[in-house]
Amino acid sequence: MYAYLTAPRSTAVQQFFQTRNPRDLMGAYSWCQAVGAALLPIMGDLEVALRNSLHSALSHYFGQQSSYSWMLGTPATKPSAKPAPAPHKLNSQAQQDVQKVVDRYQRKRKRAATPDDVVAALSFGFWEQIINALTHKAHPAGLKESIMKAAFPYAPDTQIIAYSDNAFVNRVVALLAQIRDVRNRIGHHDSLWACPEFSEHGKTGFFPRRPRHTVRSLQQLAERISWLAGWIDPDIRQHIHASDHWANLQVLLSRESLRIYRMTGGSAETSRLIWCTQQPTQPKREKKHRQPLHARHLYAMHQPFF
Repeated sequence: MYAYLTAPRSTAVQQFFQTRNPRDLMGAYSWCQAVGAALLPIMGDLEVALRNSLHSALSHYFGQQSSYSWMLGTPATKPSAKPAPAPHKLNSQAQQDVQKVVDRYQRKRKRAATPDDVVAALSFGFWEQIINALTHKAHPAGLKESIMKAAFPYAPDTQIIAYSDNAFVNRVVALLAQIRDVRNRIGHHDSLWACPEFSEHGKTGFFPRRPRHTVRSLQQLAERISWLAGWIDPDIRQHIHASDHWANLQVLLSRESLRIYRMTGGSAETSRLIWCTQQPTQPKREKKHRQPLHARHLYAMHQPFF
């Protein structure tokens, strides 16, 4: 694999991690891959909760039901008539995204796509667009507040930044954009080690300059993901923290795990060595013939030698 890394990529890994040989370099590269793989299920939990929460909010607003065709127009009843537009106004990019899903179902599955089919097939970025577009003046009055309140009922600071305020929408979009950037880095095998920290308002902060900074920034990222999921429902955050994916990620996000990856080059023995370091040291068993000490013996042992 080392031979197939391009020179710019291997040089970037070498310079950031200050690797000494190909084994060391591949270990650092493999550690980033393992962290990315552990992050994806946690991001997946957020994405599923986000899309279903928004879908439910928009369905109740336009159709007074849990799953409604708010993103799909009504087909024309006559050849010369135009189809009715979708109840919720979508920008051109969002319309294209929805239409691609509809066409794919018609072409491959020979049936019309249901609202749930469309929701499940749309990308993470689509929902970011949907939220961002809620500030557009073309929408009915009160739509933005209704949708954001229903989708993020447990959001913090709503007494300071109300659901009806564009600043609330901007905050959610900024947080989602930061998470999407990391998701894209993982999907494109990009430099996960260079992910910057970001604030609770989605503002980009410190950029890692050393491997120890990367460990800290990725720890913060995981917390931000679960924290944002808690805006939808605190039970989702608890589920994430109680999952095996979270436990595995916490083990990986340590300087010791990175050291072991670099030592082994990311080979098959890496996981075993890491988990061995997580096992608590067992106290030595006392010999069977040793008798418990009497209280007066303990007292004598702690007396000063004078």
